[in-house]
Amino acid sequence: MDETTLQVYSGLIALATALLVFVARIWRRRAQRRIAGLERLPAWTGRAIETNRPLHLSFGSAGIGGDNTPLALAGAELFHQIIEGAEAGDAPPMMSMSEAMSLPLAQDTARRAWKRGDHLARLRWLPSGRRSLAFAAALTDTARNEEPAAHVLAGSFGPELALILDSAERRGQPSLAASDQLAGQAVAFALADEALIGEELFAAPAYVSDDRRAGSDAVVMDLWRAFVIIGVTIALLLQFSQLMPEYNWPVLAGIGAVLLILGLVGYRRS
Repeated sequence: MDETTLQVYSGLIALATALLVFVARIWRRRAQRRIAGLERLPAWTGRAIETNRPLHLSFGSAGIGGDNTPLALAGAELFHQIIEGAEAGDAPPMMSMSEAMSLPLAQDTARRAWKRGDHLARLRWLPSGRRSLAFAAALTDTARNEEPAAHVLAGSFGPELALILDSAERRGQPSLAASDQLAGQAVAFALADEALIGEELFAAPAYVSDDRRAGSDAVVMDLWRAFVIIGVTIALLLQFSQLMPEYNWPVLAGIGAVLLILGLVGYRRS
């Protein structure tokens, strides 16, 4: 595929996305898919307010200016909504990061969401770099000394995430984790109380705020995900059909129909 064709396809996808978002907002659709981790956040926020203990929010090594910039922005939006929900308490949430370029983002997020003026004292920048065990060790110390009500780790983490989650588990502190690194995502799925998979972090505002526009955007994301899954399945079946004789086409069509039905059933159950 040459560059011109790729640009045309990209423009068509962007146009279709804008049209779907516009239609979803007109219909005022809200997010329909349940995400257990995001649904538990209000309870953790209430626990932090009642016990006068802070929430711990971490970007990891996600920051502005790198390949994980969208991830840092999505995490900042999630943290903004969490901090606003915890503003009724007296303990401002803590925010930690190991990427220098995420520090201004964290400062602005805390400033906009926590309006009491003591938010900067809770920022923790630990200049240890990507996949740093020193950063994880420092956060285990935070879990012991600060005793946060819960940990929300939404950013870029590697295998070092296991140290943080293990420390939180031993102290009875609930945790939610998401990472763009495969190793970190595997650790989050295995050790965290709740884990966000794939694009779920980008849909978080639809679940932690009352903004109907965010809910409409989450619906469009789910639609595109369904389109991608169906398209990839069809492409694989077509490629597989080239290796089969013509009389096996009914068998191939039957397999495709079964896969589509199973996918729809699984989606509705989730």
